Amino acid sequence: MSSETTNSLHDLIDLTGRRALVTGGGKGIGAAIATRLAEAGALVTIADLDPDAARFAEQLGASFAVCDIAEADQLAAAFDAASGDDGLDILVNNAGIFPTTGPIADVSDEFVHRMLDINVRAQFSATREAAARMTGGGAIVNLASIAALGGGANISAYSASKAGVIALTRASAHELGRQGIRVNAIAPGIIDTPGVQDQMAPLKAGGLDIDARIAANPVGLRGLPDHIARGALFLASDLAEFVSGQVLVIDGGSTA
Repeated sequence: MSSETTNSLHDLIDLTGRRALVTGGGKGIGAAIATRLAEAGALVTIADLDPDAARFAEQLGASFAVCDIAEADQLAAAFDAASGDDGLDILVNNAGIFPTTGPIADVSDEFVHRMLDINVRAQFSATREAAARMTGGGAIVNLASIAALGGGANISAYSASKAGVIALTRASAHELGRQGIRVNAIAPGIIDTPGVQDQMAPLKAGGLDIDARIAANPVGLRGLPDHIARGALFLASDLAEFVSGQVLVIDGGSTA
């Protein structure tokens, strides 16, 4: 890394040879992020619970590891595969449980435990695994949510988990900065992913215009996975070498 202003834009965004792991990288936002990192030259490993994601990884020219991020052995194996003998440069903590949790009165302790285990504890574990392998410094990008900033009905457990991601991001940035590791988070707004479409399907059956809802933001654009991927590429690259402990909100202005 270098802070010289004479560096070209190409050099600052170039990830050639850097080793990157994207959890939950088989579809949606994770797949878009993996694609952008690979396009910038990174050696990408996709870790995903769905073995069918291996086909996408192959098409991208990326490596693949079947991984339940809640399982310590599988998580460590994915990091070993991504690091090889050269260490790790980039981690994108993308895998997580999706939003709707239902009214507080209907949400069980078991569900809350699972939500926090996947969305917070497993990201903590992944951060620990990454830090041990980022011997030459690196960048960690965590996926939070605007739900952590403003909340909302029927997503209490999800909101709490993503607020935990933001706290983890800021604390980790302080702790790991002297090792040359930057830690940031992205808080997406409503993004048109298969998960969002599935979540809104019952509402669509009741007459909701899903496309209009997804585009209901000040800039009037439908949120796409690649909008988030562009932010992740920025945070992972040397363009952001002086950025750490921050939450990049990408929501079309919805929380403005």
